[in-house]
Amino acid sequence: MIIEFWPMKQLQKDFDVIANFYQFELGNKIYQCRNHALIFRKGNSIQNEPDAVIVMANPGSCCPKDISYQPPFLHDHFNHAPYVEVKTDPTQLQLMRLMKIMNWNVISIINLSDLCAGNMGDFVKKLNLLEYHTFKEHSIFSETRTAERNTFLNGSKIKIIKAWGKNSNIRKLACEANELLSKEIYGLPYDSPKWGFRHPFPMIKEKCLEWLEDMYQQLNYSDAQTEIASSKYE
Repeated sequence: MIIEFWPMKQLQKDFDVIANFYQFELGNKIYQCRNHALIFRKGNSIQNEPDAVIVMANPGSCCPKDISYQPPFLHDHFNHAPYVEVKTDPTQLQLMRLMKIMNWNVISIINLSDLCAGNMGDFVKKLNLLEYHTFKEHSIFSETRTAERNTFLNGSKIKIIKAWGKNSNIRKLACEANELLSKEIYGLPYDSPKWGFRHPFPMIKEKCLEWLEDMYQQLNYSDAQTEIASSKYE
């Protein structure tokens, strides 16, 4: 199959993105977070079961389209935050391309951590501060958020795709998620580290096309490819 690298303008004509954001205060510092995002084909009901759930490291610099929007302050029940339109980022555009080649209508995005951060350095600083305060609820894979997590992952036809990269700073979160996710799962694993899975947007166009081609092949012509026993995680 010949895969096109559809441009942003065309993708934005076909798809919309919404997400629910929240913020919380801990140790005199305010943290901006995104709990969940949905990419959906325009004209399609977002109430339908998603075609796939993409699990990534964190929301990056994702933010509401309306810069004046102030997310609610929450310390639990993060899924109660309202959904708002999102300013589209390159990773979301890449996932729209996957939706086009798979003819999907809705995908759901969750993260190892809800922490919004523009770069990995900023994310690690915030992550370390939360670990210092032993605050684990920023991750949907924490024990206290089991019910919420199950609402996103349970579904008869949902494909779960791991795509959180391999930065060493997310190793603990990734291994915890691997323990909780079904072993019959999708994603493009690295040879090393075993807990890592290729990110959808490796920034270089040719690498982005490779990811799309490899995901298309895995999703269409093979069973789940990432049955990795927890004892093998490095």
